[in-house]
Amino acid sequence: MCTTIKKSKLAFIIAVITVVLQGCGFKLRGSQALPSYLNNVVILSQFDYLPLSRALDNRLPVYQLQSIVGEKTIPEGIEPTTVVVIKLQPEALERRLLSIFSSGQVAEYELIYSVNYEVIFPFAEPISASMTVAREYQDDPDQVLAKSRELDLVLDEMRAESADRMIRLLSSQYTEALASIEARKTRKASKINVNKP
Repeated sequence: MCTTIKKSKLAFIIAVITVVLQGCGFKLRGSQALPSYLNNVVILSQFDYLPLSRALDNRLPVYQLQSIVGEKTIPEGIEPTTVVVIKLQPEALERRLLSIFSSGQVAEYELIYSVNYEVIFPFAEPISASMTVAREYQDDPDQVLAKSRELDLVLDEMRAESADRMIRLLSSQYTEALASIEARKTRKASKINVNKP
């Protein structure tokens, strides 16, 4: 009897937690970011091999999205209404000094990685966005090669985080795009009504 009550309490608590998490928009990492019909993402950048475009290409399949890198036009056989375009601007890396050694050499930086980009949904206006990721990085002038390799790894990690955040933002940007399409339809309809005699 006692174990049955405990089990039913546990089931009730799990059900409440699930409802609360779904109600606030929580999604598991890797869950689909867009409706199932909108599953192709074209990644465009000014430079063909921008590291962030590779990071996006690697991360999109985790969210059940197909990536099309570097194509200037939509490949044959893919319906344009199933395509989202992400246009990447060149990435920027800023170093901000945090501390120095007694010798005057830099001991610690804050690395600030940022990128501006546009998201274009079918039949919607482009949505401009930006992404910034920061990390603390300890320098050691006595281990230049090791620290150079570590810096590359930190940058790769920052790009991967940016890619994940960009993909997760697609869901709210899609809602914004739908709202802009509806607003445009309403404006057109009101213009037609005003012009009627």
